Amino acid sequence: MNKKLLAVALATAFAAPAMAEGVTIYGAFDVGVVSRFDGGSGNQTQIASGMNGHNGIGFKMSEDLGNGLTISGDAMFGFALDSSSNTIGHSAQSNAGGFSAIYSYLALSGDFGTLIAGRAGGARAGFIKQYDPFGGFGVGGALGAYGKLSGNADYADNVIAYITPEVMPGLKVLAAYTSNLVGQDVTPRAQSDATGHKGSGLNTALYAIAALYNAGPISATVAYENLTLDNGKTALGPLTGHSDVWTGGASYDFGVAKVMGLYSYVEQLDRGWQVGATAPISAGTTAKLSYVSTSLIGPLNGTGSTTCRKIAAGVNHDLSKRTRLYADVAHLSEDKGSCSAGLNTYGGNYANGEAGRDNGNGYGKTGVNVGIRHSF
Repeated sequence: MNKKLLAVALATAFAAPAMAEGVTIYGAFDVGVVSRFDGGSGNQTQIASGMNGHNGIGFKMSEDLGNGLTISGDAMFGFALDSSSNTIGHSAQSNAGGFSAIYSYLALSGDFGTLIAGRAGGARAGFIKQYDPFGGFGVGGALGAYGKLSGNADYADNVIAYITPEVMPGLKVLAAYTSNLVGQDVTPRAQSDATGHKGSGLNTALYAIAALYNAGPISATVAYENLTLDNGKTALGPLTGHSDVWTGGASYDFGVAKVMGLYSYVEQLDRGWQVGATAPISAGTTAKLSYVSTSLIGPLNGTGSTTCRKIAAGVNHDLSKRTRLYADVAHLSEDKGSCSAGLNTYGGNYANGEAGRDNGNGYGKTGVNVGIRHSF
């Protein structure tokens, strides 16, 4: 199950780099079919890729520098397996053809902890993925319900982060900063117009701090982010200033089942929660179940709030250590048209470099996907 993002599963990905000396090549191919139904005018069925995890090829490296220091790096480049366009969602952020970096970082580790710089998982969506039975992928992924608003980029650019050694058994602390959450830094910053509204193309800074606990069957995360919202004019006026972002999640593995839950809040934008579970039902076969509820709040959504809910179930069946069959089904219900974006098979609002799966457009209220995934 993929676990990534900005106050990140950085911890699991970076805090204790466990790579062989030298360079390791890894990756995965993932392809299948997704059908989505709107309950009225028809359905949409298509070949799609990356519904159980990214398609991509990656490179890991590490070197022991002596004196307790290790330098390590990891970069994964994604692609759409079923087409050459590699279009990844929003047109302004699409990459036509070729590989696109999903994540890439360099880390220096020692007794002091770990320093990281590069492109990394963003905190909110990363922790949502960590405590999502579907890992944020496919029609069942939690981000298909959450992922319609800014402030929850799947991956964050221009990141520098620090992860402490254990401050107590099982507990580490992560602090991170990005000067611009999506894309290269813009210099100089755009100026306000005569009405005081700021223009587009502004740097979107973000600070994050998270407590990360993993011991035995217990995993828990509490993360706080301060996001600079400089999105310029909206139909309801300017959306500027700072926004508080809170994410909390936990899981407990009982052996017969692993239960998990999470709460997420983005000031001015949305709040939501999720409960879910995974359970082995036979050798190599795991069942997945989740319920997600997310409410749109704040000036972008007018007065009051609207709520979108998703219930999802699925199964993974491992044919071998590297090859998996999977099938998922999901259904949306809503208040006041808040599920109007429909089901999709991607996560996060921004598509920046989110290659390795078909983002596409949301459609319908009920969806099914089936596919096969091979890792190497």
